Amino acid sequence: MIGRSPFSFSILFFVLIVHSSHYDVDAFIEKEYSLQEVLSECSNVLFGTVTEVDPKRMTAKVKPEDNLKGKTEFSQIKINIGVGQGNFPQQLIRKFKVGEPVIIFYKDEGGRITSVGHIGGIWFQVFAPKRSERDKTWWNFTHIEIYMHRTYKGSTVDFQNHLRQVFAGKIKPKEKKESQSYNLADAPKGAVRVMVLNGTHYDVEFTALTEFDQVANHKIVYQKTANRDLPGIEKADILWLGQGVISNDKYFLTTKQEKKIKAFVKSGGVAIVSSQDSDDGRPCEIGWISEPIKGIESMGRTDFEMTEHAGSLFDIPHEIRSGEVFLDDTWSDWSSKYVILATTNSGKNVAVAMLKYGRGMYLLTGFQNETTANVFVNRLMIENLIYFAANWLSE
Repeated sequence: MIGRSPFSFSILFFVLIVHSSHYDVDAFIEKEYSLQEVLSECSNVLFGTVTEVDPKRMTAKVKPEDNLKGKTEFSQIKINIGVGQGNFPQQLIRKFKVGEPVIIFYKDEGGRITSVGHIGGIWFQVFAPKRSERDKTWWNFTHIEIYMHRTYKGSTVDFQNHLRQVFAGKIKPKEKKESQSYNLADAPKGAVRVMVLNGTHYDVEFTALTEFDQVANHKIVYQKTANRDLPGIEKADILWLGQGVISNDKYFLTTKQEKKIKAFVKSGGVAIVSSQDSDDGRPCEIGWISEPIKGIESMGRTDFEMTEHAGSLFDIPHEIRSGEVFLDDTWSDWSSKYVILATTNSGKNVAVAMLKYGRGMYLLTGFQNETTANVFVNRLMIENLIYFAANWLSE
C-alpha cells in the first residue's frame, strides 16, 4: 500500500490499519504527494465548519459551505472519530471545536468515499460507505496523517486562503520545500545555528526540526551529522543530541567526545537532549554532563506536570499540556543544581530539566522520538524547545 494514492485505499489497507500497533507507521501515506497531485486525484474539495462535537461519543459534524471542486451531495458530514487507530482519536478530537474551519478532499467512486481532511493545521484520513441517503452516512476516522504535512504545512485558515487563490488561477499550488542541511560555517548572518547529532538507529528528528526554520523572530539553520566527534561544533549555537545517540543498549561516547560536549556548553552553547536509553541496572552514563543525574527505564507515557520554573517553555509558540507529548526513559536522582521545568510519574521523574554550566546550559528531556509517529506527537514540543533555547541565547 505504500506509494499508492491517498484516494485509492483498498479493503486490505483498512485491515492493516485496524491491526497495526499504536505506533506502527506502515499504514500511513509515506509517499510525498504534491498538492497538485492531491487536487487532481480528488473529485471534491470543500470547505466546511464544525457545527457539533460530542467528546463522550467521540463524534463531530461538519457543515459544507464552499465547494471549490465538484458539488457535494452532503448537507452535513458526520465523522465517527472514536473508531480511529491508537490514541489518534484523542489527539484529533481536541482539534474539533464548534466554529472551527475544515477542509475535506474526497474521491467519490464505486462503493466508497475515500478522503483526507485538514483541521487545526493537521491532516487526517476518513472514509465512508456510499449510501443513497447521504445524510445518514457516517465517515469513519482512521488516523492522523503524519507525513502529509510535506504536502502542505500551515494553519487550516491559511490553507483555505491558498486554495482559493489556486482555484482562482492566481497562483500555483504550493510545493513543500526539501529539508535542508547547512554547513554552519555558511549560515546566514544572525541565524541561530543548530547542529543535530543523529544516531544510526533513529533518524527521524532532523526532518521535523528543519520544518522550524523560522521560530518567532529567530531564523534557524540546521546541520546534520552522525559523527559523535562533532566536527565544526564551534560554529553552532545549539547542539541537538538526538534519540539514542548517547545510549541505546550500550553507551556510545568516548571520554574525548564527552569533554567536547561539556566544553561546548561551558563556552556558551545550549545542548538539548532527547530521551536516552536506560535499562534496569544500566542507567545512561553521564560523563557528557556536569552534574549527577540518573537515567530511568520507563514505560511510554504522556503525562507530565509543569513546575513554577517552566516559564514559557510549554506556552510559546504552542500551548502544550499533559497528554499531548510522548515520554519514555526519563531521569531521576538529580543534583540540586538542576532547575526542574517539568516532572512525570507523580513528580518522581524528570520530564524536562535545565542545567546551567559555565556560560551555557543543558536542556535535558525525556521526550521519545524513536519513530515518525513519536516525532509527530512531539513536534510542537520540539519547536518550543528550539524557541526556548534561541530566546535564552539572545538574552
